[in-house]
Amino acid sequence: MKLLEALAASLIVLILITATVLCLNLVNFVKTDTKVIVSQAHAKAHSPVVIEVPSFNKYDRVYLILDASMPIYDVAVIPEGSLIPLPLDVEGIETDVRYPILLTKHFFFVANASGTARLVLYMQPKAPYAIKDLEGRTRFEVFSYDEDGEEYVGIDLEVVEFAQNGFTQTLLILPLNEVIQPDFQVRGKLKLLQGKIAYVNFMIMTDVTWYAFNIAPSTLRPNSNVNFNVNAGSRELLGRTGEFLGKKGLFVAIGIGLCNRQFGVGEVPRATLAIGDITITNGGKKMVMKSQLLHEYELPYRLYIFRKFQPTGEHFLLVSALISEVLAFSYAAIELWRRRDEHTARTLQCY
Repeated sequence: MKLLEALAASLIVLILITATVLCLNLVNFVKTDTKVIVSQAHAKAHSPVVIEVPSFNKYDRVYLILDASMPIYDVAVIPEGSLIPLPLDVEGIETDVRYPILLTKHFFFVANASGTARLVLYMQPKAPYAIKDLEGRTRFEVFSYDEDGEEYVGIDLEVVEFAQNGFTQTLLILPLNEVIQPDFQVRGKLKLLQGKIAYVNFMIMTDVTWYAFNIAPSTLRPNSNVNFNVNAGSRELLGRTGEFLGKKGLFVAIGIGLCNRQFGVGEVPRATLAIGDITITNGGKKMVMKSQLLHEYELPYRLYIFRKFQPTGEHFLLVSALISEVLAFSYAAIELWRRRDEHTARTLQCY
């Protein structure tokens, strides 16, 4: 009996030790499962920028976040196939237009093998806007455009995929972060160079909702100019006027829409526009967003490496040991209980 009690006590100690080692092992993984690199690289338009991805294990997740005002032609992985790109649907949907995610660009990869890699980014000039697709997907290219000594930012849009409603919508976003006052006014100029548009809207995004004002219709023809002026007296697409006054304006944006019904079979769905200076007046202050592109600039980025949990031989050994110890303790406890019952029964018989 005493030997069995000693065995049970020893098994309890072993169970506690094994469970503690296993828990510490798992907690250590949780504490070190993410590597975060915050840095910046020097970028030059039409030249590659290389971001080093340090050691990772197979099935780890690699997540790259960039400023969306720095358009990218393409992202390549070296060695090819070491990181598999996956679609990451965080580029912004209608319910997300109020949030800062609109100002960032995201790339998501899964490691196909353990090792290291390089992400090679082929950069465009830096635009004064964050450029994001809100509906559908487009491939866009920014360029400088000059007419009669007046400078514009050109954007060439080619549809990759229309949304289910048959449209794409690409936003050119400017941060505002001000309470909108009665003197609020946005003035600007744009020009359709070629192609076809469904619309061009000016949008105000507040901390509550968003408002859209049509500034160029689908009937706009190439080489046509549009001067727009949006203020508290402008009528919004839903018929609202001045409802945004007193609200916190997070962003303003130009939304360029293309529709698949405008393009014939075999016709490339695209449009090229030029955007001039944009002047924002609010609360007696005036801000001019110049239509200029930077061809050389600093590229800040954040790189996350999320470790994918994979049981090791040590984990299997610890779990097996824990199961064996629990089974052995259960047997010892049952046997100890049975012997005590037998001893109690014999004692009662003596009386």
